[in-house]
Amino acid sequence: MLEIIIKSIKKTAKVINEHTDYPTCPGIYGFMLKENSHLNEFGIPNQVLYVGIAKDSLKKRDLENHFSNKSTGRSTLRRSIGAILKEEFNLKSFSRNETNSKREILNYKFNVDGEQLLTDWMTENLIVGYWKDEDSISYSELRKLEEEVIKFLKPTLDLDNRTRKYNLLAVKLDDLREICRKEALSNVQI
Repeated sequence: MLEIIIKSIKKTAKVINEHTDYPTCPGIYGFMLKENSHLNEFGIPNQVLYVGIAKDSLKKRDLENHFSNKSTGRSTLRRSIGAILKEEFNLKSFSRNETNSKREILNYKFNVDGEQLLTDWMTENLIVGYWKDEDSISYSELRKLEEEVIKFLKPTLDLDNRTRKYNLLAVKLDDLREICRKEALSNVQI
């Protein structure tokens, strides 16, 4: 099954705007860098950066969440890419809902202009592919399959507690995200 999923992710991979009939079923997806794209030491062309699951709809998760200017607080992919590009794009971090709640700081977002720069960078530099769960497997089974895919592909933006040990850049990425969290906390107006 692992081989089928990976082949499907790679076969369906294209820029987000070229996906005209993106699936609305559950599945596993992977974000990769396009040819001639880099993400500092976190990625080279065609490298898988991030693997995730959509328990309800691939379309909703990938198009409406990861590529939405208003979704950084709900997308670990966006938070990680933003943390990596923070200095280059002069991104400013804020609490997701402007409170100092630990969860809202952990799930920070960026300034409005920064969110647009992040979306533009992702649209320009990423491709996304998927495997559709056409058999309606259980969520727990879908998570097990996701874990197998992550173990095999070792995506550089993976911070999942189950698989982060396979990501040699996890600590460095955590450090960059911590900079964003500290700034988000300092930007809370009390």
